[in-house]
Amino acid sequence: MKLTKKLASSQLKINRKRTIWTLLGIALSTAMITAVYGFAVSGYFAIIELLDGSNIRREYMVTVAFISAVLSFIIVAASVIVISNSFRVSAGQRLKQFGILKSVGATKKQIVEIIMNESVLLSLMGIPAGIALGLFVQLVGLEIANFLLGNLNRHNPGSELIFSFVVAWQAILASIAVAFITILLSAWLPARKAARVAAIDAIRGAGETKIKRSQVRANWFVKKLFGFEGMLASKSLKRSRRNFRATVVSLTISIVLFIGVSSFGEQLNRMTNLVIHASDANVVGIFSSSSMIVDREDGTILRKFETLSSEDAEIITERLREFPDTTVFGAGDNGGTWAFSAPIPREMLTQKYYEWFAPLYGIETETFNMIINLITLDAESYAEVCRLAGVPLGSNILINYSRERVYDRWTEFTPFVFSEQTLQVPMIENGVTDSSVLQDLPLHGVLEIGNIPRNVQYASRGSVNIIVPSLDSGQYRWLAESADPYGFTEFARGVLDEFISRDGEIHVNVGVHNIAAEENMQRNIALLVMVFTFGFVGMLTLIGLTNVISTISANVRSRAREFAVLRSVGMTYGGLNRMLNLESILCSAKSLLIGLPLGVLASYLIYQGIMASVYFAFEFPWLPVVQSVLAVFVITWVTMRFAAARLRTDNIVETIRTDSGL
Repeated sequence: MKLTKKLASSQLKINRKRTIWTLLGIALSTAMITAVYGFAVSGYFAIIELLDGSNIRREYMVTVAFISAVLSFIIVAASVIVISNSFRVSAGQRLKQFGILKSVGATKKQIVEIIMNESVLLSLMGIPAGIALGLFVQLVGLEIANFLLGNLNRHNPGSELIFSFVVAWQAILASIAVAFITILLSAWLPARKAARVAAIDAIRGAGETKIKRSQVRANWFVKKLFGFEGMLASKSLKRSRRNFRATVVSLTISIVLFIGVSSFGEQLNRMTNLVIHASDANVVGIFSSSSMIVDREDGTILRKFETLSSEDAEIITERLREFPDTTVFGAGDNGGTWAFSAPIPREMLTQKYYEWFAPLYGIETETFNMIINLITLDAESYAEVCRLAGVPLGSNILINYSRERVYDRWTEFTPFVFSEQTLQVPMIENGVTDSSVLQDLPLHGVLEIGNIPRNVQYASRGSVNIIVPSLDSGQYRWLAESADPYGFTEFARGVLDEFISRDGEIHVNVGVHNIAAEENMQRNIALLVMVFTFGFVGMLTLIGLTNVISTISANVRSRAREFAVLRSVGMTYGGLNRMLNLESILCSAKSLLIGLPLGVLASYLIYQGIMASVYFAFEFPWLPVVQSVLAVFVITWVTMRFAAARLRTDNIVETIRTDSGL
């Protein structure tokens, strides 16, 4: 065996802790690359089966390949930062050794070979473990995906999207090649720098570091606030700025990823709620009537439809509530025609509503003819909305909420300025809408965004939604939340068939639908996206944390001689702890000062991307920010304390005598 290989092998055995942390980083990086390529292969076969013969199959394949390439690049970049730092710390601590080797004839090439041989040996141990872990992650991820896609597949027989666990030798070889190249690149960068250091500088311990007096001058504020220990902590971080920088970079990346992904999860959830337009119900019963146009001799027309009175709807609602563990919300409207409009003055519209909709429809008048949706609720629900609006029973209540698809984006907003207006609306009597006869409709109260029950939002259909005390409804919905949705579905069908006749002149539709399955399907798709996103970012964060822990631990151990000298001149172990605690605080503070703004920026950029299909107001990610602050301080403090705990047992005299303190 060549001497360089023997030296490399011995160093890995001597510095076992650093070797373990480096192996962990290599294994995690390889696992991520293997999992990404494995998901790509499984997605490839799933798309081939699902889109067999489709003319868009090629586009999907290109998309999968592009996503795999992007994720692979991110993994490689993060891995190079982490693994390279591990080799840099190792090479920096052995500069004196390299200087002695050079003084007895070792060349720059041989110094590089020692470090590169270390990388090869670590690759032989870390890559197989990473491949096995990556295949396990792929298997678990695909099982989760198939479970979450279960509802979608059940509702689309013949078009099921099922991911199979596929172990492709091409993907395995690609993972090995990418991981091996990443490790070699990570080792080569610090190896080249270590080889450049002159022998005399390396033996003297000068190394690559050229320190100016101004760089280690203590900050007067730190000295005043934290005392002598704070001054030493500040100087130490400036003196070992490369280790400090590596720790800050890793923590910053973790902060940005955590805030960005947490915000993405919250925004994806808001987008799902907005697009689904969900209610609190899992079963909905429907009564609806088709309309019939009646021509008058004077040329005007009437719209006629079958109706369900508020009294009959209340009887059905109470009957449905007899099913155990079930709540029922009843809401009817003047549906069936949807051609119910009334003039709305310009001053009643909010500026945002006017800016969005006036140009869209080319309207520049002072009066807008808008679709009116009169809503009646069951007695219990009506009493609740009157309480929320602060008005007595018998009042008409404006629902000041709109959810529309504007310029291909779903958005919700406040459309109106409420001032107890009185609207002029067409007459409805005995299921007949007469637009030639207008009647007054005073507005007594308003429900604003924030205090509108979700079921009331679900019942909102037109441009202007107004809750009235009673109405002969052309359309009625019973929104039920039941512990047994399947049993209630059958029960509700029997109740509606018992109370509602279908033998009239106009066609009537009656049905009961289990809507929980459809909503769960859409939510599971969103959850599937989040599972893979959080999994990917979680593993990237773990790689970064291995760098933080190994760097801090190695830095503390490499300064054992420095700590022994400080203790020999009177510094207590408590003072030493305070100094290390202040170092962790300063390191964490710098990471947060950089990471928090970048994380919030990442959150906003993700928000802007989601705004391509929906619209809602941006919310500052307070919770992820607070969680990041706490996590960073805890990680650095615990790691520093754990690394310093071993110093308590060191013999001061023996430690000072050693050259390196190790």
